[in-house]
Amino acid sequence: MSTPSDSATVLDFFVEWAADRLERDAVDPHSPLTALGLDSVKAAELMTILEDRFDTEITAEDIFDGLSLADVAALVDAGRGLEQPPASPAPGPRPGGRPRRAMDFSLLFFASDAQQHGDGRYRLLLDSARFADAHDFRAIWVPERHFHSFGGLYPNPAVLGAALATATERVRIRAGSVVLPLHHPIRIAEDWSVIDNLSGGRVDLAFATGWNADDFVLADQHYADRVERTRTGIDTVQRLWRGESVTLPNGAGEQRAVRIFPAPLQPALPTWLTCSGGVERFEMAGALGVNVLTALLFQEVDELGAKVAAYRAARARHGHDPDAGLVTVMLHTFVGADEARVRATVEGPFKRYLEDSVDLWRRGSEALDSLDAKTRAKVLDFAFERYYRNNGLFGTPDSTAAMVGRLRAIGVDEIACLIDFGIPDAEVLTGLEALAQLKRAAAQSV
Repeated sequence: MSTPSDSATVLDFFVEWAADRLERDAVDPHSPLTALGLDSVKAAELMTILEDRFDTEITAEDIFDGLSLADVAALVDAGRGLEQPPASPAPGPRPGGRPRRAMDFSLLFFASDAQQHGDGRYRLLLDSARFADAHDFRAIWVPERHFHSFGGLYPNPAVLGAALATATERVRIRAGSVVLPLHHPIRIAEDWSVIDNLSGGRVDLAFATGWNADDFVLADQHYADRVERTRTGIDTVQRLWRGESVTLPNGAGEQRAVRIFPAPLQPALPTWLTCSGGVERFEMAGALGVNVLTALLFQEVDELGAKVAAYRAARARHGHDPDAGLVTVMLHTFVGADEARVRATVEGPFKRYLEDSVDLWRRGSEALDSLDAKTRAKVLDFAFERYYRNNGLFGTPDSTAAMVGRLRAIGVDEIACLIDFGIPDAEVLTGLEALAQLKRAAAQSV
């Protein structure tokens, strides 16, 4: 690409750039950049081009305020200010959709161990669980994460599930998620049956296929067929949970029918499938007749709405009640009484959290791995702005109600609030009071 000359306007230059970098045949110069599919890396590239070639600066906040290519060109050509376009209205309820119901709220944990102190790594988990138990939150979700500081506090959700079972009385205890191909299904059923007994029948499980090849040092032969192993493993765990036997070879090569002890208290295991990628996983959950656990990590709300519709259609095709399945969405969350204070509280810790996560997700990605410090800072600015405005639950009980409404409108049943991303524990616990206020208001709005 060339720098614009007399034969090409600044706008032509940026339209050509966007078409090339976003792999689009045509680009509307008046559409917001966020609507064109501009990700963090390409946003950083655009900001660098503006600084280096045109001596013009824009911020991530400008982009999320509705900046278009036409606005960018106008800034370069004339140095004019921008008028912010009106915000797009939230989508309305889906015609012919499910009956409206109160949104459930849960707490979910995925702390970066790089931000924790050894004398109290699990204090926030236990204190928050007790708060959730006392304030009628639906569940506590704990993940499975291996060999990286990002999420590294949680290598075994069953161990923490047992601790939560004895520290709480009412809240559901959920694995979010068990990476099924890393374990024998019988072992999973045994471990969680014990927790079901300890908790008085409060166990739910989400299963994931796994994605990071490094995790599979625990089961190196299972990586290639991890999706099918997840599919068959869910069936095995559910059968064992119902009291059925499964037949497998023993150490002598002889076939033996086995069932688990102790028997769980719940007659059937409430089950979720973690769906973080394409629509195929949502359709797999629908075909299996299980619930969905997902997140706004690599998708926007409208895109998720289409996947939820595909999930319910798949349930119907395979003989399951399309309205019975539950959809849970994880959102990074901090709610407080004052919008400016919330942003000031969140920004620093969340950017550090994102930086630690980038180190994990960039494995195998040359584009991210090659970023210099200045560009990396731009990527984090853009990513923070995206999460803060569109893909998280940040603000006051009043301002966050709109996100709750958007998710309810596309068929989401539960928000799993990820709260342990580096804000000091005392402030997180204080924020739970405002989150409980949002939860009560959401229940009254149905």
